[in-house]
Amino acid sequence: MISYFRNLIANYVVNKKLKAKNITSRTFANFLKKSSSFFIVMPEPEDDFQKSKGVLKFLKENHKRVTTLNFDFRVTDLQQEHLEEYIPYGLVDYSKLNLPSKKIVEQLTEKEYDVVIDLNRGDNLFCSFAANLVNSSLIIGFKKENSDKYYNIQIDDKEENSEFSYKNFINFLQMF
Repeated sequence: MISYFRNLIANYVVNKKLKAKNITSRTFANFLKKSSSFFIVMPEPEDDFQKSKGVLKFLKENHKRVTTLNFDFRVTDLQQEHLEEYIPYGLVDYSKLNLPSKKIVEQLTEKEYDVVIDLNRGDNLFCSFAANLVNSSLIIGFKKENSDKYYNIQIDDKEENSEFSYKNFINFLQMF
């Protein structure tokens, strides 16, 4: 019961803060070719995390500067992918409402990227909010509850298998 009210309050706080940002529609023609910097919010479930690394590899092969937001214990795993930059977070970086802590909020609001991608396929208010803290006019994420508030482009994912989901996501990116 307490978690229900905590989640309700967290959604209210996020909605209030996102109204000021005002996600707008825009033309996405050639956004991949024109964009050089990408901020990737890595998925929290372990299986999704492992399968989503193909997206990072695709971006690196296309000579994009990639920064990830991911759990601190996964940093060494991603260092093997030769990432230029990463922003780790741990359990201490969650506020009482399960939103990013003040430290993470300050760190992310200083950053600016051409494209932000949230690779979480399921509802994750922490990650959806974190994706919107970064300065970017293009935010991509999977379709989920309230995703209209968070993303310019939404990927409608009907796949149960996360490996297929991320391969389809790479195919989507290749169209641009």
